[in-house]
Amino acid sequence: MTSTRLSGIYSDGMVLQRNREIIIEGFESSKSEVAVTLAGTTLTAEVNDGSFKAVFPPMDTMFDTDLKVEGTDVISIKDVCIGDVFMLAGQSNMELPVIRTIDLNKEEIEAKDYPFVRQYRLTPDLEIPLKGEDPICTLPETDWVKACGTGKYEISAIGFYAAKRLFEEQNVPIGLILNAQGGANIESFMCEEDLFATGTKDEEIDPYRGKGVLKAYVDEGNQKVVTWRENTIDKDFSPEDALAEGVNIKMPCIIAEDFSGSVWFAKEFDLDKIPEGECLLRLGDLIDADVTYVNGVEVGRTEYQYPPRKYSFDSSLLKTGKNTIRTRLIIENGAGGFVPGHPYRLETSDGYIDLTGNWKMAVEKMTEKFVPNKMAVNIPSSLYYASLLTIKDISISQIWWCQGESNAEFPEGYDKKMILLFKKMRELFGDVPVVLVRIADYINPLTDTKIPEGWKQIQKLQDDAPAYISKIKVVNSPCPDPIHELHPQNKSEIGADVAAASLELN
Repeated sequence: MTSTRLSGIYSDGMVLQRNREIIIEGFESSKSEVAVTLAGTTLTAEVNDGSFKAVFPPMDTMFDTDLKVEGTDVISIKDVCIGDVFMLAGQSNMELPVIRTIDLNKEEIEAKDYPFVRQYRLTPDLEIPLKGEDPICTLPETDWVKACGTGKYEISAIGFYAAKRLFEEQNVPIGLILNAQGGANIESFMCEEDLFATGTKDEEIDPYRGKGVLKAYVDEGNQKVVTWRENTIDKDFSPEDALAEGVNIKMPCIIAEDFSGSVWFAKEFDLDKIPEGECLLRLGDLIDADVTYVNGVEVGRTEYQYPPRKYSFDSSLLKTGKNTIRTRLIIENGAGGFVPGHPYRLETSDGYIDLTGNWKMAVEKMTEKFVPNKMAVNIPSSLYYASLLTIKDISISQIWWCQGESNAEFPEGYDKKMILLFKKMRELFGDVPVVLVRIADYINPLTDTKIPEGWKQIQKLQDDAPAYISKIKVVNSPCPDPIHELHPQNKSEIGADVAAASLELN
């Protein structure tokens, strides 16, 4: 390891907040001071206990400058911009990348590159300190990604669609700190003091304290998944033979009986001629994990429920006459299948083939339900330590928040938790405005026939947020189509509203 180094967010292409104090911090193991130069201004920073902090006065917008740190080693950071930095926090609908919206917005995505819209994705190692000890999380070494070419695909969709509009309006570099984690609840972002004030108990946190403890718990959970899925395999099972004698089933549908384990589905279709080029197989939304084959060749797999199944393959896999699609589906918790309302078709150069209707189904192996470990991002305070305290010295312009789905089962007190969370965030990052994206309507295809009351309570508390939180604007997510889609693609529309709200708050 080098003797001089910077925290992970300080890297080529980074964006720093304009017109606010700029802090550059890092580590030095040998010298008592380092020289830090930003945009031609040099400061001397003392080294205390192996770390240093240089505090620069506010600077105006810049499109291309450098950052240099001279200690035992010399670190040069290139292509630094000074503009507006937004922290994007919450859960998966904020995290959802641009690539997941390409069906609706391909033309918009590919129309133009935005080299001065950039994202740093914070994917932390979660660590909760022992009581009375200092935080132990560090920033990951993650590159800043520019909204150019396929780099756009990695960026938060809400973030991209909002940021590109802000850039076009203001011609100011935009930095997005993506601090959203799929499945995260609000409690994971809250400090312990605030959690205890809202009813969290010590026993909900204590088992996960200490260096490496939470990581070991995550590793244990991952191994449980591997072991359980291995148990869904019947080595003597022949898909071809079983499906030949399988039962007929109309797709899409949910298998309603109490079943967990592995099950195969097959659909046959005929072709008069082989199409040209690439084909796209759309299998909607499957519950839970699948591996899918065309004429015996694997064309794609997905390890969990929510991503839409879109599997590309070369048309050379097809043949004239009969063709077969087979899907091995792993159902974890007693019900699964093909969720209605999504596209199920094969798209080729000659048009598309409808894949709804009659399929064959055969059970490979029935097992006990899978009982997962709790998600690490559902452990109270886990993200407070890992993804808020680690960037507390980074100046930002605003917070964009999209979360609530993981709290819909127990919505009581969500308003009080929002009050405390945003108060704490403002203690860390300054009295910055908040754009809150209200969670979209959703009906769970396994358990509900209408939007659950808890879900609607979260929506109502979010709608009412301006009545009890200052400098906050609420953006309503349009109703998704289908309503069984937890991650709707209409993020461009939401991004436009986020950008408009952001400008109003400035």
